[in-house]
Amino acid sequence: MKSAAGALIQAFESASLPGATRASRLYQAILEAIFAGRLPPGERLPSARALARDWKVARGVVDEAFSRLQDEGLLVRRVGDGTYVAYPLPRRTAPGEPRPAREPTASAQRVLSHFAPFLQQTRRFEGARQPYRPPVLHPRGWPVAEFPLARWRRLVAEAYDEPSRDQLGYGPAAGVPALREAIARHLALTRSVQCSAQQVVVVNGPKEGLETLARVLLTPGDRVWVEDPGHPSLPLLFEMLHMHAVGVPLDALGFDVERARELAADARLVYLHPLAQYPLGIRTGGSRGNALLNWADERGGWIVEGCFNDEVVYRQPVPPALLARDGAERVILMGTFEGVMFPSLRIGYLVVPERLADAVIAARGLLGDHNAVAPQVALARFIGEGHLSAHLRRIRQVCAERRDALLRAVHTHLPSEVTVGPVDSGFHACLHLAARWRDSEVVTRLRTRQIGAEALSSRCWQVRDRNGLIVSFAAATPEEIDGAVARIGEVLRQT
Repeated sequence: MKSAAGALIQAFESASLPGATRASRLYQAILEAIFAGRLPPGERLPSARALARDWKVARGVVDEAFSRLQDEGLLVRRVGDGTYVAYPLPRRTAPGEPRPAREPTASAQRVLSHFAPFLQQTRRFEGARQPYRPPVLHPRGWPVAEFPLARWRRLVAEAYDEPSRDQLGYGPAAGVPALREAIARHLALTRSVQCSAQQVVVVNGPKEGLETLARVLLTPGDRVWVEDPGHPSLPLLFEMLHMHAVGVPLDALGFDVERARELAADARLVYLHPLAQYPLGIRTGGSRGNALLNWADERGGWIVEGCFNDEVVYRQPVPPALLARDGAERVILMGTFEGVMFPSLRIGYLVVPERLADAVIAARGLLGDHNAVAPQVALARFIGEGHLSAHLRRIRQVCAERRDALLRAVHTHLPSEVTVGPVDSGFHACLHLAARWRDSEVVTRLRTRQIGAEALSSRCWQVRDRNGLIVSFAAATPEEIDGAVARIGEVLRQT
């Protein structure tokens, strides 16, 4: 399908062509755009008439430039269709060879040096993101096949109907009011959280939520407790914001508050997932939760309680959120719908104390990363009309069957030295390995067998004694899970 009118090519003054004819300037502009990649092979150009109007030149000037580029094999003109960049492009000859890449300036070098550690880490952890179905057991496998896409498509289409044209503009910094109200009702039913819609702030995802909170609550140099192991991008985010992330280990009871005090007694904030910790699956129980609440009240600290896939639970009853027990208004709930719906949704939320709401909303407005309005409207209806509840019931049932298939397969196919961590909620499991297996080496061998397990050691920040495989059972059938675990057993016995 051809594009509507071709690429827009702006007219710029050229310091390299003083006194050049208009046709030469147009020729040079298109030539540079082609070889810089701004006009890729196969791209449709505007018509000669449209380009003449844009550049305020005669039609013959455009025809002259087009003819020259066509003679050089760079453009293809099709009668009745249009003018296109040639595909493939001919090799550029010596007079027009690309200029060698310039070395970064001194100021750019300083920036690159500062970000070098972060770039290395993000390539290591984020490089697996690909726009296709991940391999079996990969931690980024979500139950997207079960999502009611036709229903969601209808709600989004209705949010873009002609009567909703005003929703194409910027929305409120705090989010669409209908969605804020729907989230407050959803949390009351799923996590025993009693909050008003005014306390709910819609964000693009957990990282944006954390960045907003850090800018409101912290100052450069502050120390922050984070779960270790955990998602590796979180401590990197704090470090990029000039805070110091301190990895706190977990034990059988969850987040070790006393150990955290020993590591950083002056911490100002803690970020943790009490119900569905990734990747260990350990719950932080009532006693540790009370210890955290006491710490926050005593030190004037802040607790950011992550709520990720917390609606998908297999062991009942579900303990109430820390926010539901917070009498001192020191807890902020941060959640997302990406796990239980689909990752590219990019809609999350914060539930903040009323005294903080105005400051958090103002900070988000200044950052300027507002969510698109129409998906928020669609999500408010998806929740309000009961579609999210029905979907949650469905994936609870489906993922419980897949979790059970994983546990059976581990018992059947893996050596007895492999133990499975808690799988009471969420979509992930951690297979703990004996010391004789090095998880990074096992993962390398598994990748050749199309198994997407990740090394537990790669999710550690400062803790160094973890060794295991992180897997997700959410996107695979019981048969696929059984076959993949059997291949893991083969690799372990050969190692």
